[in-house]
Amino acid sequence: MSIVFRLTGAVFAVSLTGCALQGNGMADYYKRMSAERLVQNQAMMTRIQARSLPLDTTLRLDQTAMVMVNVPAEGAEPATQARLFAGCNLSTLAMDYRREKDWSSPYVLPADPARNIAQQMCQAVRNSAWKQLPGETEDLLLLDPGTLAIDNSRRSIWAGIDYGRTRLDESEGKPYGHQFERIEVDCATRQASTRLAYRLGEDILLPPPVQPLDSALDKEQRARLIGTVCAEPANMAQLATPVIRKKLPPNMLTPEASAPLLAQVSALPQGQPTHTLSHLQFTYNASSPLVPRAVINDHPMDLYLQPGPARGIWREQATGALGSESVRLRWRGMIELAATSRSQNAGKTDQRSTLANIDLDGDWQNLKPGSDIAYSKKFTDSTGKTFVQKFECSVGESFPATQTVASLQGMARKVTCVTDSALKTSNAYLYLEAYDLFVETSESSTLLVQVNTLKAAE
Repeated sequence: MSIVFRLTGAVFAVSLTGCALQGNGMADYYKRMSAERLVQNQAMMTRIQARSLPLDTTLRLDQTAMVMVNVPAEGAEPATQARLFAGCNLSTLAMDYRREKDWSSPYVLPADPARNIAQQMCQAVRNSAWKQLPGETEDLLLLDPGTLAIDNSRRSIWAGIDYGRTRLDESEGKPYGHQFERIEVDCATRQASTRLAYRLGEDILLPPPVQPLDSALDKEQRARLIGTVCAEPANMAQLATPVIRKKLPPNMLTPEASAPLLAQVSALPQGQPTHTLSHLQFTYNASSPLVPRAVINDHPMDLYLQPGPARGIWREQATGALGSESVRLRWRGMIELAATSRSQNAGKTDQRSTLANIDLDGDWQNLKPGSDIAYSKKFTDSTGKTFVQKFECSVGESFPATQTVASLQGMARKVTCVTDSALKTSNAYLYLEAYDLFVETSESSTLLVQVNTLKAAE
């Protein structure tokens, strides 16, 4: 199963709007914290080494093997859990473990004893080869014949679901696309139970919650799995190898705009679209003038488009963008009316924008090349006070949209908008005449510089 598993330093979450902390005081603080973590990590590894590893529950994804270890209480230290990750191609070993409220950062263990433990784990799943069960549903049922264990009529195996649509974790709202389960089957009674369950996020296994996950298998999937596991084991080799699929975005709430605002916006001048779009694919580069080391290059981003609640309004759902997944209502794809995003609590969404009305200046219906246009947004904050944002825009020359992406229809124009706010924000758009849609291609401010390159359009 071709899954790239990133761990220990290969994945970083960077806040591009934060501030750099400098000074000897902070350097000393981080040095002290690093030393304390090292002592804690070494103590945890000593506790783990004193126990036998449950190698029969080792899960393998591509070149990474993982095993969960239940660590009993020792002295003043409470009972906990730890995960060991073995790199089977390099015989490396990393570890993280449950703390009081969260999980530790991954810790790469020294070569001795890491190499020996990694080899044991990888040897336990040396025949791992994920397969896909036949089925016509959006979600695919998987199993790993290389992890099948047989004890008379009882069998156990790693199985999983490859979801067609990204899902959001109930506890923290983190996205995941797979759930893997260690299934124990009694072939005499045709009953099955789940011993362990893990979720795979964006190429990384999510830390398991305190309460074990429920099985994700429905009745039909469970019956198919039991039938396959209880049949002749050699038959599993004939199953198809799963392929990597591009997932649909998670189901998220559509933000609400007030009825008066929708009525006002739908009456604004618009173009005459002859085609529509449902999906745009980008890569983007991002950096922060405040944090020079915070740089992202060639990161994929998808924008899913649907008609909004009124004429001229698009519902845009972005995945892979900076921050969390978001859903926005935008007039003609440019002016944001309302937005929601994943919160940090149970994947709920929070309203983030409140807009009272929009005023336009210039010919927004025809968007003549070389012309100047403008718009302003009047907001009401939580205290009832109002403030206005003004944007001045310039329209560039027309050119065939196929010069950007071959599948696009009609003509395109580049439009640039600036505002005199404290952040000195500037936005660039590609206006697609056949769709009456503005596609944002860059954003620049004193906090963030991001450039989006449109790669494909459906």
